[in-house]
Amino acid sequence: MEQLYYWCFEITFLASGVVYAYVRERREHFWRRASLCVIVFLICCAGVNQIFPNLSIPLRVLIRLMAWALLIMFQYICWKVSLSVAVYDAVWAFITWQLIFEHWTGMKQLYYKMFSLDPRWELLGILLVFLIGHTVAACTIARWMPEGGPKKIGPRQLVSGLLIFAIFEIIGLSPANAEMSAQKGEWQVLYLSQLLLAVVLYLQNELFKKSAMRQELAVMNLLWKKEQEQFQLSKENIALINQKCHDLKHQIRAIRNSSKEDIDSYLEEMESSIQIYESIVKTGNEVLDTILTEKSLYCRERGITVSCVADGSQMEFINTVDLYAILGNALDNAIEAVEKFKHKEKRQIDVLIYRQQNFLVMNVINPLKGNLVYEEELPVTTKGDKRYHGFGLRSMRYLVKKYDGFLSVSTEDGCFSLKILIPIPAKS
Repeated sequence: MEQLYYWCFEITFLASGVVYAYVRERREHFWRRASLCVIVFLICCAGVNQIFPNLSIPLRVLIRLMAWALLIMFQYICWKVSLSVAVYDAVWAFITWQLIFEHWTGMKQLYYKMFSLDPRWELLGILLVFLIGHTVAACTIARWMPEGGPKKIGPRQLVSGLLIFAIFEIIGLSPANAEMSAQKGEWQVLYLSQLLLAVVLYLQNELFKKSAMRQELAVMNLLWKKEQEQFQLSKENIALINQKCHDLKHQIRAIRNSSKEDIDSYLEEMESSIQIYESIVKTGNEVLDTILTEKSLYCRERGITVSCVADGSQMEFINTVDLYAILGNALDNAIEAVEKFKHKEKRQIDVLIYRQQNFLVMNVINPLKGNLVYEEELPVTTKGDKRYHGFGLRSMRYLVKKYDGFLSVSTEDGCFSLKILIPIPAKS
């Protein structure tokens, strides 16, 4: 009967992982992957208990940690999550399982003297307690935690979560605490301590989620202001073009009776108005339009030519904050490089954004003055104080990796090329 208990606890442990993963998007061939993972999990965990029923407590702790590692792989293989999200969800699964398990152990300790449970009824009681506990977790924390939050868990959140998890386990596995709980019946104190740590972990998740939302809101506000400026600029330039068109018949009449110098002056004025209008970019993506228009107008004022061929319809899967940061940094670096040239033919930037098979390709090319020094496959900043500069390309590489993409830089024939490849999700 004891071996049956081990199988029961391993199955409920695996169920805890499913509770926190079921809200995530599944990978292809989900049931095939899940079946294989469940078989491996049960063989490695419950099978060990079946073969070695009299293991010491330290060895049982190691088996439980092995089960936790298998649970991480189970979530990572079957659901579309990063490894950091799988680890974080597995932490919650472990904590949930242990809280329910210790609740059942405490109940047995409290009511042991009142009645003796038949093994079959005891097994049914274990399943019932875990069923209620998992249902409560699935309807509350597991559902609330990912809502509106980041798709990936950052290093700080993961490290702090693992630290809280370690303290949680130390409280539960400490020999002194276990002895006090067994002899004095004070398991409620330890249980309450662990419950408070679970609350702290949840509050930590909410704080990181709100921090990410505040950052996104700040960038959204900035984008909104830029879009308002772009709209106002479009309105003013269109009004200017309309005015020029209205006056065109009078200008044509004046041109016929004017000297060559006056004719050239009229044409330059008209060409200038048209160039302002042409600086307003339309790609099919509002965020991309805002970025390219802003940079195009900035470049026009400084005599920099921006040639852009962009299909923004393929970029909907990229977060607004990330897209603004990636392309904004790329164009700022290109502008900074070409501003060093005095000749107009060198002051130009090419921007190419297109789909190639299942990849989104972003390529920014600009002339380069001098040679670059590389460190960790990225150019070292040429600005004076390296403590406060040189983070642009590193932050871009981090954001691109967030989408399982790849960033590369190269120099050829006096030109610098920044190329980004990001796999496009199937739905896009």
